[in-house]
Amino acid sequence: MKKWIIATSIFFLAWMGGVSTEAFSSQRFADVPSTHEAYQHINYLADKGIIKGYNENGLQLFKLNNPVTRGQAAKMVVLGADYQPLKVAQSSFVDINPKTEPELSGFVERAASLGLFDNISDKRFNPNVPLTRGEMSKVIATAFKLDVNRYASYPSPFCDISTSYPYFKYINALYYNGLSQGSNGKFNPNNHLTRSQFALFVARAMDAKFRLAVKSVNGQSCSNPSPGKTETIGRATVNGLNVRSAANASSSILGILNRGDEVNVLSINGWWAKVNYKGSIGYVHKTYLKLINQSGSVVKNRIIVLDPGHGGKDSGAVNGSYAEKRIALSVASLVKEKLEKDGAIVYMTREGDTYPTLKERVDFAHQKYAEIFVSIHVNASASASAKGTETYYSITANENELEDKVLATNINNEIVKQANMVNRGVKREDFYVIRHSVFPSVLVELGFISNNEDLSKLVNSNYQAIFANAIYQGIVNYYKN
Repeated sequence: MKKWIIATSIFFLAWMGGVSTEAFSSQRFADVPSTHEAYQHINYLADKGIIKGYNENGLQLFKLNNPVTRGQAAKMVVLGADYQPLKVAQSSFVDINPKTEPELSGFVERAASLGLFDNISDKRFNPNVPLTRGEMSKVIATAFKLDVNRYASYPSPFCDISTSYPYFKYINALYYNGLSQGSNGKFNPNNHLTRSQFALFVARAMDAKFRLAVKSVNGQSCSNPSPGKTETIGRATVNGLNVRSAANASSSILGILNRGDEVNVLSINGWWAKVNYKGSIGYVHKTYLKLINQSGSVVKNRIIVLDPGHGGKDSGAVNGSYAEKRIALSVASLVKEKLEKDGAIVYMTREGDTYPTLKERVDFAHQKYAEIFVSIHVNASASASAKGTETYYSITANENELEDKVLATNINNEIVKQANMVNRGVKREDFYVIRHSVFPSVLVELGFISNNEDLSKLVNSNYQAIFANAIYQGIVNYYKN
């Protein structure tokens, strides 16, 4: 008995405690999840030494949604277009001091010498002023030597850009080179860009692999369709959530939602929710919306991914003939049955005795456009007295941390109550499957297979049904509140 406990404990630590390099693979910027549209573009620029981000409280951040300033844009395009900053003794601009800001001064002087920026008057560069999309078109097109004159006679793909617009030829050059597609037929030249949006443009200009397909232009007419209403509400789960003019991360920003703000959801396509935002149509990434049905079942049409731990060659924790992988699958299957009866769309990372890797489980959830993710496990300890239920949520790189905690608490409380388990609490830990799942994600430890009292419940079919009902009810409670 002692031998299997030690072996199981070592395995359990390897699976759950972080000794696996796969489970704790590095993430360059803690606020740039792999699901973000600009993830590859930002990492590409970082690999090239064009961006570094910000180090705050031990985390390296990119600050996706901050507006990109003229000074930041100058540095990125000078490096991206393979120029070098100038050495400056006396600045050309009264609002930049080469002694206190030598790096900024050098990049701005080089950008100015290349004629990248307009709106310079009274010898002021305004380095901290956000860049507009119109200004950006000239910056990018000029820095990367796009043939703007070639496209000056081409029809505009954007209904808000006429041939007389000052940046017409630059915007056309971006479109016909696959750098920009605008939003709903508009370019929105006076809107400001976020840092993530500007990263997309720079990466596309630098490397053709990032460029967009160029569609034929048949003339554009601007229209403002009147949004209707549905019975689904989207409640923002984070602060600073962008409402965009089209279903992509490079489109212009119509407004900002903060945690708790609600919008009426008109439809959902993949990761994007089409919403009624202040009387206009907007788009919000549904990862950061809690979708709440206004009538009927609270889980109807919600996309839920269940992850029965281990499987196949990986038995997980064991006690004699009892194995974690079988218990987890049995409980998960029962949860799936109950959720589907209420109209939820439920997927399981495995439905038999197979072994998906940790990455494959996460990738599967993203492929299904998961709205919540619940990983089900059984605990083990070298101490036979350790017992009870505990539920985990991630610490790092997850903007939905508060939602994770709410979901974890609802599930944990129901298991403790319904199965009469010792409450070991809701805890934070960077386990791979919840760390890399940006949508609300939790990992449930039903009980200890190494404890006789817990084991008697874990392997009992009646109690497995109770565990499943508790997880189901925890999910329902999450959507009710």
